[in-house]
Amino acid sequence: MIVTVFCSGGIRKGAEDERKICWTENERKSLQEAARPLDVYYFNPDDPVRELNDATVLFGRDMYQVKFADFVVVDARQRRGIGIGVEMLAARLLGSGLIIVAPPNSHYRQDQLTFRGGTAVQYIHPHIVGLADAIVRDFAEAGTVIRDHVVRRKKPKGQDTVFDAITAYSTKLLPSDTTTLKVVGKRHRTPRNLFD
Repeated sequence: MIVTVFCSGGIRKGAEDERKICWTENERKSLQEAARPLDVYYFNPDDPVRELNDATVLFGRDMYQVKFADFVVVDARQRRGIGIGVEMLAARLLGSGLIIVAPPNSHYRQDQLTFRGGTAVQYIHPHIVGLADAIVRDFAEAGTVIRDHVVRRKKPKGQDTVFDAITAYSTKLLPSDTTTLKVVGKRHRTPRNLFD
């Protein structure tokens, strides 16, 4: 069976990115071997393209590949940029599976993290937890998860996961979130009705 994977992660854009960790044949091979007997084909966003000056077309290319991919696998071994976050959300909106490779004690996944006036234990970035179908340690584990999802015919999270998170926040945290309530109270209207 053929499975398509979009390789989300950093792209080296110049000399300053020499140390950036990116997808290579090693990561693709590790994922492929663990996913056997599936036959994995990759969409690689840093493949050469003819037109680099049309930002809309380049964005459309990434979104087309995310939409067509069975799975988006994010290389989150290092801190990433805006494009990867957009690809993650697009996976939810477009119906692709989303697997995040975030090793323990890397930027997005830490045993303990002190921030925002407190300490979180077994911290994983909230956007990753909210959007991902699976968070794994390495690319071999990503391949195993893909194989298991296909064998079990497990559907990826959908758009509802975003709205469910908003509802959870509104119910659990908003009543005590004074800074947000102050801004909401100034508007005296519900979100999105400014332009209605």
